[in-house]
Amino acid sequence: MSRWLLLKDILLTGTGVTLVLSQILSSNPPSDVLLAAGLALTVPSIATHAGNLLAGRTGGPSSPPTPPSGGSPSGSSSEAASECE
Repeated sequence: MSRWLLLKDILLTGTGVTLVLSQILSSNPPSDVLLAAGLALTVPSIATHAGNLLAGRTGGPSSPPTPPSGGSPSGSSSEAASECE
């Protein structure tokens, strides 16, 4: 993940969580506008992370792809022998 995306993710989510918590912990009645703004700031990063988790991408773009289980990627000699017959 690039530095800018990480910084944007932290700043937007942090600002949204701060707004929501400040309204929840306030002695005055919470402002609907500020609660909606706080939630709107947190939704994009949460949606991105949830999408990555559902797709099985937890390591980010720099993680190497996992090889398929159940055999070598180049095939085995017994498969090559059966194809020649």
